[in-house]
Amino acid sequence: MLDLATSRVNATAETRSVDDQAAWLDGSTLAYAQQHEDGTKDLWSVPADGSGKPRQLQRNAHSPAALG
Repeated sequence: MLDLATSRVNATAETRSVDDQAAWLDGSTLAYAQQHEDGTKDLWSVPADGSGKPRQLQRNAHSPAALG
């Protein structure tokens, strides 16, 4: 995640590959899809500052766009 105020790149606590269509849930939380081997996806969230840990939001969903 790029912090525009400082131009620093901060890694999130998510260690898996993240879908390229992440969305902001609020000013400090990102939501994103994780795909399973069978092609189904679940939605997850993680603090954007690298703290915390990933949290599952919804099973069998493809995009966080409608959550906000």
